[in-house]
Amino acid sequence: MKKLIILLFTVVLMLSFGSKTAKAVGDTDSPTVDSIADASIDKHSEAYIIQRIDTIYKGVGNSTYDSEGREVSYFRNPFNRDSAYCSQRYYALMQEALQLCDEADEILYDYDHWVCGQDFSDDWSCKVVEVYELTDSTALVDLSIHNFSDTQTTIALRFERNDWYIDDFSPSNDGNDDKKYLRETIRNYKKNR
Repeated sequence: MKKLIILLFTVVLMLSFGSKTAKAVGDTDSPTVDSIADASIDKHSEAYIIQRIDTIYKGVGNSTYDSEGREVSYFRNPFNRDSAYCSQRYYALMQEALQLCDEADEILYDYDHWVCGQDFSDDWSCKVVEVYELTDSTALVDLSIHNFSDTQTTIALRFERNDWYIDDFSPSNDGNDDKKYLRETIRNYKKNR
């Protein structure tokens, strides 16, 4: 009787991990190690956000690595940090402004918002100072960036696609931020067409 109970328990356990199509645990619609691990991570914690910002800014600086592990100059790296780490709405604004500037043979940015300058020092670094105004979908992060000298800046984050993405560089209460600059650029070029 004891063996029968154990056998029934094992069968019930195995069936509970399968789908209604009788696929095994290893099939694509079954829980994966990654999804189980992701479920246990609190992506709205300050610790996670700090780790996410560290990941985002890790490749910024003097050099980074291409997909084959070769060291390349930050500026020559084909990796598009903006499309990978900016929110969809910020990236769409930037792309529209870039396209309009290209048509007018103008430059959108005369600096790199990732390094907070036109050039970068060999000892460039970034450190999270504070995470605050954290909600389910937004957060602000103060950064200390060393690029020849120390600079304090803020980035706005947006939670989308199951992670945090940069939604604005240098957001401010007076609206004098990158998104405002992008909107004004778009408005001015459209008005002058």
